[in-house]
Amino acid sequence: MAELSCWNCGELLTEVPLPISRHENCPQCFTELHCCRLCRYYDPQIPDQCEEDRADPPVNKEVGNFCEWFQPRAGAYASTRTQKKDASLGKLDSLFGGSKSEADQPDNANSSPATTEDDVRAKLDSLFCKDE
Repeated sequence: MAELSCWNCGELLTEVPLPISRHENCPQCFTELHCCRLCRYYDPQIPDQCEEDRADPPVNKEVGNFCEWFQPRAGAYASTRTQKKDASLGKLDSLFGGSKSEADQPDNANSSPATTEDDVRAKLDSLFCKDE
């Protein structure tokens, strides 16, 4: 089984006694641990962000709560960061019309860097209605 880590900073929680108390904090960043963000039922993709039907999820998912259904989940830190990163990269890709950066393209690519830069500049100018 994977080790538990803080949902906020990623610090391993090996010294935190289980079951996690309502008043337990991360030893590194002092964030409250008995909260939705560390729970196995937390899912930001669904309306209440809680997969447990019997739970009454709190409004603030990052504050300690008294939920009886709380079960800590390994990987809470990694999944949060990855979701934000993927969402940001998706927005950038849709803005600039591609998923490969210049570093990912081979050296002998057909388009020159100047053409790529000109295309990006034209898209930015059209986005901000710059008619110069």
